[in-house]
Amino acid sequence: MSINIGDNNKIKNANIAERLEINDDQSVKKSFYEKHPVICGFLISLVAGIVLLFSFWDRIVNLIEGVF
Repeated sequence: MSINIGDNNKIKNANIAERLEINDDQSVKKSFYEKHPVICGFLISLVAGIVLLFSFWDRIVNLIEGVF
C-alpha cells in the first residue's frame, strides 16, 4: 500500500503512528462493591439495623446507661 502526498511522493511500508497502547477498562475486573457502592452501603446498613433490633442489645444499652 502506498500513499501519494503532493507531487508523487510515496510512503511505502511506514508506520504513521508508533505503537499505540490503549488501556481498556473492560480488561480490569471490578468487584461488585466497586460497581455498586450505593447498593452495598444500603444492604450493609439494612443488615446492621436488623442486628440492632435483636433483644440482647437491651441488656447492653441498660449496662451503658447504668455506667453514666
